Amino acid sequence: MVEGKGQSSQRRIEELSQQVERLSLYQAVFDNAFEGMFATDCDNRIIAVNPAFTAITGYTAEEAVGNDPHMLSSGFHDRAFYEEMWAKLSSTGLWQGEVIDRHKDGRPVRLWLSISSQRDAEGKTARRIAVFRDVTEARETAEQLWQRSNFDPLTELPNRNLFLDRLLQALVLAGREGSKAAMLFIGLDGFKNINDSLGHWIGDKVLQEASRRFQNCLRQGDTAARFGGDEFTVVLSGIRATAEVEAVIRSVLEVLQEPFTVEHHHILISCSIGVCLWPGDGEDVEALMRNATAALQQAKQAGRNTFRFFTPAMDARAQARSRLADELSSALAQGEFHLVFQPLVDVKTGKVNAAEALLRWHNRYLGVVSPDQFVPLAEEIGLIRPIGEWLLTAACREALVWQGMGLGEINIAVNISPRQFQQGDIVGIIRRALEETRLPPWLLTIEITEGLLLSNGEEILAKMETIRALGVSLSVDDFGTGYSSLSYLKSFPVDVLKIDRSFIADMGEHSDDATMVEAIIALGHSLHLEVVAEGVETQHQMDFITNLGCDVAQGYFFSPPLSAARFREFVLERQGISEPEGSVAVAPHGVRVLFADDVELARLVFRDFLEGTGCLIDEAADGAEAIAKACAVRKDGGNRHQLMVLDLCMPGTDGFEAARAIRRFEADNGLDPVPLIALTVDNSEDSRDRARQAGFDRFLTKPIARSDLLAAMAEMLPPANTDSAPADAGLVAGINIPTGLEHLLPAFMAEMLKDQQTLRSLAEGRDRAALADHAHAMRGKCGMFGEEVLYSLLGDLESLAPQGDSGEITRLVAKVVERVGRL
Repeated sequence: MVEGKGQSSQRRIEELSQQVERLSLYQAVFDNAFEGMFATDCDNRIIAVNPAFTAITGYTAEEAVGNDPHMLSSGFHDRAFYEEMWAKLSSTGLWQGEVIDRHKDGRPVRLWLSISSQRDAEGKTARRIAVFRDVTEARETAEQLWQRSNFDPLTELPNRNLFLDRLLQALVLAGREGSKAAMLFIGLDGFKNINDSLGHWIGDKVLQEASRRFQNCLRQGDTAARFGGDEFTVVLSGIRATAEVEAVIRSVLEVLQEPFTVEHHHILISCSIGVCLWPGDGEDVEALMRNATAALQQAKQAGRNTFRFFTPAMDARAQARSRLADELSSALAQGEFHLVFQPLVDVKTGKVNAAEALLRWHNRYLGVVSPDQFVPLAEEIGLIRPIGEWLLTAACREALVWQGMGLGEINIAVNISPRQFQQGDIVGIIRRALEETRLPPWLLTIEITEGLLLSNGEEILAKMETIRALGVSLSVDDFGTGYSSLSYLKSFPVDVLKIDRSFIADMGEHSDDATMVEAIIALGHSLHLEVVAEGVETQHQMDFITNLGCDVAQGYFFSPPLSAARFREFVLERQGISEPEGSVAVAPHGVRVLFADDVELARLVFRDFLEGTGCLIDEAADGAEAIAKACAVRKDGGNRHQLMVLDLCMPGTDGFEAARAIRRFEADNGLDPVPLIALTVDNSEDSRDRARQAGFDRFLTKPIARSDLLAAMAEMLPPANTDSAPADAGLVAGINIPTGLEHLLPAFMAEMLKDQQTLRSLAEGRDRAALADHAHAMRGKCGMFGEEVLYSLLGDLESLAPQGDSGEITRLVAKVVERVGRL
């Protein structure tokens, strides 16, 4: 029994000895570990730290024990970080991750921290053990390695590796958002010469400055990279329109225009750019890189300091816009701008009391360029101020000529773009124009847009008041399309309201537009303002605004925009003033013209119209023939047409399709666009929009007078290809057939007699669509020939045929037959 107790004691001593050894081992590990360690109690107070803790954090055991571990916090992590940490500890008892704490001396230290929890018999947390190591140096080394792997050390731009990753991200984003991504491949032109002549140190400085300039051209989210040597790449993400890419390209080309100054050397350098878009120019990153490289080579071969899109169609459009900008920059110096004038007619007296001056551009290479194309571009590239100043002075000078001719005090209205009004010294420009031309200020009206009144009100108000103080009138253009309130209108010194043409055009179909027109006229008169209706084109519209008391009307009902000479003639005729000697109309002279119309009589009339002008006329009976003749161009371009007039409503290939085909041919072959005039009996806004989109420069509506057709054609041509129009004796008494076309009367009458028989047959049947089509075809013949009464009757019949009353249709057909009989 005694021996048993001795053995038990001996085992107990051995166990205690082993426990002491283990504790001694644990303490040795704790004290000698390179990882920092600390323990906390159930209240999260530090109860023990090891020497490595002090080495890593700077805090001794005496400073740490009893404190919350929060004493190490750097403030780098937010509340959410710690809430997630505690949630994980509560649920699993474990947490590990990287934290940024603060050393006792204040510097941040990156730690890889592991925390485990010990629980008591009841499952509650008794203490927590934290083990951490300092990873600051390792992380900095990794970041340095990543930096070296992904950034160019010279320019600090992303290198090829990171760029390809950013490009892939841009493609993924574009696919998700349904947008596009663009890649630019930029090569510095002649950089090797800089290195060879001035040394690599100078070359490196040029690369650094070029990279800085490139970055300043980019939008937020875009990436520029150095691909190697003198090559840079750019990825543009979230692209919605090609114009966004072109704007960045233009900025990149322009920033290199300023010389580089390095060590007293003034260095001029340019770049060439290849452009690819995704989707479209490649399925993946490799394809885009390959195609962008090919586009860059095309740009270098094209003469450098330019760019090329990989897709031929996009390249043609972008190059056209770029060339347009280049030509526009020299248009003033080359004297390529001229003005046309649209009359403003007093509703009560029918006399011309004003004219709106409209800018036109006829480039020596591009031909006639639409204002819709060049005005926004002029604003974008900063040319709107000098162009606007020229326009204002030229308009004032012409208005003074009118006075010298005895036309009376006709006011001249000039539209000023919002950008020019806001950014330029508009008051100084107006004052200089008046002083230079000596035009009385009360004969000048400055037109501004309604939206301008809502932007930076105090500054705009101050400018307007100063302009009014000069004696110049102010007009609000396109009124009704913005959001002007009555209080805004009352607070600005305005003299004239111009009702936007969209309300005038649609008021016959939409009662809301008619109500709007009535309200604007009433509003203007209540504020003692003159009210002008823009875009008046029909008798119905004229009658409507007359009944409402509108003061002035402007639109094709009276006249299209006219050259200076034609405007003077119009005023003389309208005012009943004898025409001064030497006043002549204008016409094209000695040019090659293509005229396409499926009606033989129309082609005969056109040829007769141009008799005496020395023009060479090619005829086409349909759109397909017009395309064939327009595209049959010799390599030297000697047989190209200088003007084309296409009827829109031709069977088979119509005028719209023909125009699009001609424009594509010009773009694909690098040819300057030929002026295109659309001729139609359909004067709807939809037809005008389709004509513009198809590539037409001018839209003329049948019936058209000989003088108006010749003047319109002349406005499409440079002055060297225009001359005085051959004499036109006017109209035959009693009917509306122009004198000089008497020899065509038999052909015209034969057509009408045959057509009226068909018309009567169709009226007796049920095919109303065929009846409308036949009336439309007859109308085209009458319009070209100038027979306005028959033209009007057939127009009514065409409108009535689809759903009209049979009795009314019969009555109109009888009137057509009676009119043909009178002729």
